[in-house]
Amino acid sequence: MSQTQRPTMPETPPSPSIWARSRMKLQFFARVRRFLQAKTTQRNAKSRNKVVVSKEEQVATADKQSCGGGGGGGGDDLVVLQRSVKRLHFGGMEEKEMAAVEIERLAREDVKMRKLMAELGVIPALVGMAASEVAGRRRVAIKALIELADGTYT
Repeated sequence: MSQTQRPTMPETPPSPSIWARSRMKLQFFARVRRFLQAKTTQRNAKSRNKVVVSKEEQVATADKQSCGGGGGGGGDDLVVLQRSVKRLHFGGMEEKEMAAVEIERLAREDVKMRKLMAELGVIPALVGMAASEVAGRRRVAIKALIELADGTYT
């Protein structure tokens, strides 16, 4: 071969280095990840809003019932429940006994009322009364606790 003729390689387009390709892939997957996270947070925010709305509806329904809009004596029961819970927490021993009797009566009548009583913290107060040394107080507290527990498995 002569010096003027050299074998030449066919020209290939310059390929990006392995580092450049890795960086592009990393950027792509980072964008996809951010996109998916944004979608997930939007879905979670919507579900949280639905839960808040449903709790607000429950409160509004309870308010309607307490104002007498619920029909039959639902509003009266809520007033009695509020008064009984207040007496149970802050009253003297005789007031606590009367409140326990009312709570027992209300728990016997309505399942929703039982759940509401549990949320209002009636159970620890009744358990405290059940530890009393006076037999009558123990009996009243235990009857109320039995009515609260009737039909529940938790």
